[in-house]
Amino acid sequence: MRSSTEPEPVASAAGGTGPSPRALGRGLVWLRALWLALRHLLLEDGLVVAGYVAFAAVFALFPFVIVLLALAGFFGQGEAARESIALALDLVPPEVAAVLRPVIAEIRGGAPRGLLGVGILVSLWFASSGMEAIRHVLDRAYGGPSHHNVVLARLQSLVLVVLVAVAILVAMVALVAVPLVRQLVEWLSERDVVAPGVYLVLRYGLGLTMLFALTVTLHLVLPAVPLRLAEVLPGTVLSVLLWALAAELYSAYLASLPTSYSVTYGSLAGIVVTLFFFYVSAAIFIFGAQLNGALRELRGNRRP
Repeated sequence: MRSSTEPEPVASAAGGTGPSPRALGRGLVWLRALWLALRHLLLEDGLVVAGYVAFAAVFALFPFVIVLLALAGFFGQGEAARESIALALDLVPPEVAAVLRPVIAEIRGGAPRGLLGVGILVSLWFASSGMEAIRHVLDRAYGGPSHHNVVLARLQSLVLVVLVAVAILVAMVALVAVPLVRQLVEWLSERDVVAPGVYLVLRYGLGLTMLFALTVTLHLVLPAVPLRLAEVLPGTVLSVLLWALAAELYSAYLASLPTSYSVTYGSLAGIVVTLFFFYVSAAIFIFGAQLNGALRELRGNRRP
């Protein structure tokens, strides 16, 4: 029998009933990082910067589509470009897609077929402005320098726009078997082997996967701070998941108020709805970047 003065045994981390000190420490670090990211977004200037990023993104979107279509025409991959645009429009709320689709269709109708026109160079420049806005957000989050070599930074953004467009085309070309997969899924659905909506789920998952890959690439390439993949994963995973949730909630909200925003904004309603969605998307991106930066700082990885 154990005496009354004998200390109780301490439960091991492996077999104890409570969380280990290390797990508690990790949890506190995460809670602290989430609070710092949220504080920056809500109590500092995160939402102000989100407005700037949203404007830059809308400003850069259509020039990027022009670049994408021009590259597709140059490489003879027009179908891959159309499929990538359709996939992107499937991800956003239907009300936003309804605003963007006619403009993109008009651009496609008059898209240049070569890469030597002045219009393509102008489009590249405008599209790279969106990259510069994202660079500003990421440098602030990861503690990068506030000043850059303007020429080198802009050249990097120009090259990155082209590389992103090429990567999108390559990814879509690699999915040339999608029609075959769709036919297979439809055949299985008719025989009650899989649910009829499996193809739509797979398509949506593919879009989110490509969005995640793009987000990770931006986090790794744009900041003037060397980063490891493990350092950017938490915020990128969270931001993509939050973005998918926000897109669904925003669509449900607009569906529940079919006329109110039209009455308020008149013919500008579609533009306002689209711009606000970009604003929410930018805020989510900033939150994810700030979360990564806070985790690095709390773990002692941030360089002075």
